[in-house]
Amino acid sequence: MDATLLDTEWIWHPDWEDRGSNTAGRFVHFRKFITLEDVPSSEVKIQITADTKYQLYVNSMLIHTGPVKGDQHLWFYDELDIQPFLKPGRNHIAVRVLRFFHATKWATSFPRLPIPGLFVRTPGGQGLGLQSDGSWQAALDESTKLRIDQREDDFLHLYEDVDASKQRELSWVPAKPLGLPKSHGLAPPWVLSPRMIPFQTGESVGLEAIQNIKTGSSHHLELQGFHHLTAMLQFRFQRPDAAGSSIRITYSESYEDEPRFIPYLRCKGDRTDTSKKLLGPQDQYTFAGHAGAQAASSLAYNADAADAETFAPLHFRTFRFLTLDIDVVPDSDLIMSGLEITTTNYPLNVRGNFSVPSHPEEATYQTAWANSVRTLTNCMYDCYEDCPFYEQLQYAMDVRSSCLFTYAASGDDRMARQAIIQLHNGYRPGVGLLASRGPAHQLQIIPHFSLFWICTVADHFQHAGDATFTRQFLSTCDGILEAFARRIDPALGIVASDAAAVSSFWDFVDWTEEWRPMGIPPAARRTGYQTFTSFLYAYTLRAAAEVLAKLGRPSVAEEYLERAESAVRGTRAYCRVRNVFTDGLASTADHDQDFSQHNQIWAVLSGAVSGAEARDLLAHSILGVSTGTKTSGTFTKPSMAISFYTLRALSMAGGSLYDSAFHEFWNPWRSQLAQNLTTWCEDEQTTMSTQSQSLSQWVTELNDALFIQPNDEIALKAAEEQVDPSLVVKINHNVYTYDQFKPGLQYARSTTTSIQDKFSIILAWENPEKPDGVVAVLSKWRVKDKATGKETEKTNVILWEVKWIDGKRKLTGQTEVEAV
Repeated sequence: MDATLLDTEWIWHPDWEDRGSNTAGRFVHFRKFITLEDVPSSEVKIQITADTKYQLYVNSMLIHTGPVKGDQHLWFYDELDIQPFLKPGRNHIAVRVLRFFHATKWATSFPRLPIPGLFVRTPGGQGLGLQSDGSWQAALDESTKLRIDQREDDFLHLYEDVDASKQRELSWVPAKPLGLPKSHGLAPPWVLSPRMIPFQTGESVGLEAIQNIKTGSSHHLELQGFHHLTAMLQFRFQRPDAAGSSIRITYSESYEDEPRFIPYLRCKGDRTDTSKKLLGPQDQYTFAGHAGAQAASSLAYNADAADAETFAPLHFRTFRFLTLDIDVVPDSDLIMSGLEITTTNYPLNVRGNFSVPSHPEEATYQTAWANSVRTLTNCMYDCYEDCPFYEQLQYAMDVRSSCLFTYAASGDDRMARQAIIQLHNGYRPGVGLLASRGPAHQLQIIPHFSLFWICTVADHFQHAGDATFTRQFLSTCDGILEAFARRIDPALGIVASDAAAVSSFWDFVDWTEEWRPMGIPPAARRTGYQTFTSFLYAYTLRAAAEVLAKLGRPSVAEEYLERAESAVRGTRAYCRVRNVFTDGLASTADHDQDFSQHNQIWAVLSGAVSGAEARDLLAHSILGVSTGTKTSGTFTKPSMAISFYTLRALSMAGGSLYDSAFHEFWNPWRSQLAQNLTTWCEDEQTTMSTQSQSLSQWVTELNDALFIQPNDEIALKAAEEQVDPSLVVKINHNVYTYDQFKPGLQYARSTTTSIQDKFSIILAWENPEKPDGVVAVLSKWRVKDKATGKETEKTNVILWEVKWIDGKRKLTGQTEVEAV
C-alpha cells in the first residue's frame, strides 16, 4: 500500500451504532461546502472510498458509484476528476454511504470490515480542502432499511424500503475522524489499492413516462425490456402535496410458475408467457410529499428536490421485467415524470466473432453468440459475478470459464488478473485450500474450486505470458495440490473424501437434477470416494506442470506429471466397470445411478484414456453409440454451466467426434432461444415448469433436502415450504403431526448425521389431472450419532403422499415401515 495514503484520516458519524433491527445496514450522508473564485483550469482529482459502498455527488450531479468490492486483504479506492462539475462560488460536495453491519450474516456478497468509514484524499498536494476530516458534516438516514425479509433474496440484502415521510429534516453534525493508529506496524484495517479494472460504462434505455395517476387509485404495471439488463434506476415524480403514496418495484428475470423452492428452484418456461407470474425481490418507496422537500434539498442529490421526489437505489438492479405497483393516497395526486434506466457494464471491447456461414442455422448461431456476450458482460461488474440477479459472487470454478470466454471475445485480461488475485487472497494455509468465492463476507470452501483456480492461473499464463504475475501464485498452487495429495488413499492411489472436514467443506461437482440439492454424486457419500476429484486433481497437475516447465522449474513439473499419472492409474484400477468409469468405487457401484458423463469426460481430459479408447468412451456415453461396455442405467448429464468441458474432451479425443457432435450439442441452447431467453441459464432445470418435473424426482429431492444434506437452513426451509401443515407421519405404529415432525426433524439433525446409501423408487402413481400422487420408496441409510460416533444402518419402505395445493406440490403424508 502507498504509505502516503496513511496521511489522510478516515471519518464517520459520531453517533453510529453498527447494528439495527430488521435491516442489513444503514445509510449515512456526508457533505462539505467549498467556495471557489474560479474553477481550476486543470484536473481536480480526489481519491475516495468507503466501507461499504458510496455515491459521490458534486453540485447535485452523480459522479460515481463505488468502490469495487474488496475485503480485508485489498480495499479499492477510486481516483476521480471532479473539475468538470465545479463552478465559481459555493460548491456542494455530497457522499452517500451504504454501510452493511459487520457482525451479521446478511449481504454475503459485500465484504466489510469491523469499522465503518469514509476516505477522501486529494493526491499530489492539491488544495481545495476536500480531504476527509472533521470539517465534513454527517447525518444519519432514518428513512431507509436494507431489506432482510424477502424470501427471494438470500445473498444481497441491498433492496431498499424507504419511508421518506419519516425524515422531514436531517440532523447534520461534524464528522468524527476515526484516529486509527498509523505507526509501529499498525495501520487502518483497509489495505488501500487503486482500482484494477476500468470504470463501468452505460447507456440510457429509457421507457415512456406514465402520466396523471389519479387521486385515490392503485395501479399495477408490468414493463418488459428488450433483453436482460443490469442497470441503475431512477424513478422521478412531481413532488406530491401529501405524504403516504407508495411505489413497489419487483425485479424479475421471467414470467414463471410458482417456484418449487424459493429462491433457488424455479419453474420457468417461455420467459415472456404473460399468463404466468412475475416474481422477484422488491424495492419500496413511500413518498414524503412537500413535507420532505427540506430534507431532500439539504442532501443535494437532485437539483430540483424541492419540486420533484425521486427514488434511485444506490446499487444496480438486475431484471428483464419490472412490475410497478403504485398506491396513491386519497388526498393527493401522484404524477410520474420519468423512469430513467441506465445500463451498467464492464467496458468489454468485443473483437471476437463466431460464424458458421455455410450452415442453415447461421442466424440462430448469431443470436446464440449475442446471448453469450450479453451473459458475460452482465456478469462483469465489480468482478466476475455468478450471477447478477441472485448472488453477485465470484466463484472460482465459474471464473475460469468467464476468463476463457473473455480472452476469446476480447483479449482483455484486466478483470481476470483481479479475479486471480482476489481468489488467491482467500487462501487458508491451515487447510491448504482457497475460499470457493471472493471477495465475500462469509467463508465457504468447495475443495474442487481451488483446483479450478490453479487452472485459471495456468490459462492466464498461456494467454498473457506474464511470468512475473504468475510466479507470485506458484507456492499457493503447490500448497493446494499438496492438500489433495494428503488425501490420497495409499492402497488405491486415488483421492479420498476428507471425512474430517465433511461438515464444513462442500464437495460440490455440478447442478444436475440427479445430484440435487447438493450437487454431489450419491456414490461419493456411499463409498467415500469421488472419481471426479482424482480426475480433476490429475488434470490440474498437468496444467500446472506445463506452466512450471516454461518458467524454468522442470524438476517440479516432472514431479507433477508423475503424480498425475499415479492418480489416473488408480482410477483405471478401482473406478471402472469394463471400460466405463464410475462416480465412486467400482466395487460397490450402483449401476442404476453411479455412471455420469462427467467422469467419462474428465477421464479423457485427465489423460486416464486417450486415442481410440477415449473416442469409444465418449461415443458411448455422450453420443449414445452402443459399444457393449455398460449393461444398465443411464449417464447423468452435465449442466450447461460446465458443458464447456464436454467440447474440450471431444476435441481432445480426436477423430471426427467433435465435428459429428457439434451441431446437436447446442440443442439445449436452441431450447432456451425458443423460450425467449436473452441470457443463458446454467442448467436445464431452470427452463422446466412444475409439471415437467416428475413426482419421483420431486420426492427424491425433498428427501435429500429434509434428511440428508448438511445445511439445517435448507432443511428448515424445505419443511416450511414443501411440507403441508396437515402432514401426518406414520412410523410403524406411531403417528406424528406436522407440529411434532418439525421439531423432531430439527432434533434429529442436531444430534445425528444421515448418509443415504440407496433411495430407490418401487412404485409411483402420478395423478393424470394434476402433478401430485403417491410414491413408494425403498430407503437404505446410515445414521451417525454426533456425540458418540456410533453408526446405525436402517432400511425403510416409505409411502410419500403428495398433493397439489395453491399451485405447489406439498407433502401431506408419510407412512414408513421401518425394519428393526
